[in-house]
Amino acid sequence: MRIKLTYEVLDGDKIILPNHYNYYLHGLIYNTFSNELADKLHREGFLFGKRRFKLFTFSRILEKGELIKRDSSINLLFRRSISFYFSSPKDDIVENLGEMSFRKREFVLCGKRIYLSQLEVMTPPRFENKMLIKVISPITIYSTLKKEDGKKILHYYKPYEEDFQRLIEENAKKKYKLVYEREPDALELSIKPYRFSFEKNHSVVFFKNNPIEGWTGIYELSGSTELISVTYDAGIGCKNSEGFGMWEVWKGGEKNA
Repeated sequence: MRIKLTYEVLDGDKIILPNHYNYYLHGLIYNTFSNELADKLHREGFLFGKRRFKLFTFSRILEKGELIKRDSSINLLFRRSISFYFSSPKDDIVENLGEMSFRKREFVLCGKRIYLSQLEVMTPPRFENKMLIKVISPITIYSTLKKEDGKKILHYYKPYEEDFQRLIEENAKKKYKLVYEREPDALELSIKPYRFSFEKNHSVVFFKNNPIEGWTGIYELSGSTELISVTYDAGIGCKNSEGFGMWEVWKGGEKNA
């Protein structure tokens, strides 16, 4: 299930956020959840082997902010309101966020008092075996590697690398098993760049001062509709609960894709 959340400012007429604001939206979401759900997701999540999945994702802010300099840092100024998408294959997670948004009524985002002015339930697309998708929060997929000195590093894969495709599919199958509690068996998923530029679509997002490398752009997603559907709701790739891997169906001819 996917919803669109719109917040308006209570004091003043603008919201100023850091250029790398994922951490703040992530905090807003967790502060909105009920204490029980927030604690469960933070401490346990959904366990697959040694990995813990949160099974939700969110988009970038849909409005375009104005770049400004403030205290020697780059910030984004939004007029009056902001909105973003939130989704999860677990309806109870989405319902909890929506219900608690209206119960708590007021929130604080980067020092600004805001309230939820609108919640819209989005109609899911028709999932087909081949779809063109537009990434609305960067896709990231990585492996943890060991250097010769024993130190661990994260290697982020590029969309044309073979392991990018393989790891995206493996990740989607793990989510499928967690959601439906059955093996994906013969299900397949393929992702290929369709309208993509290494320079234009490369994205580095800082989350808790840690750089995360990801990719936007238009991609061809093909394979089993069951896996495609899971990536729509849970996000594609890694770090979905930190605001990565959300996509929507691409409408050909869009500018700034």
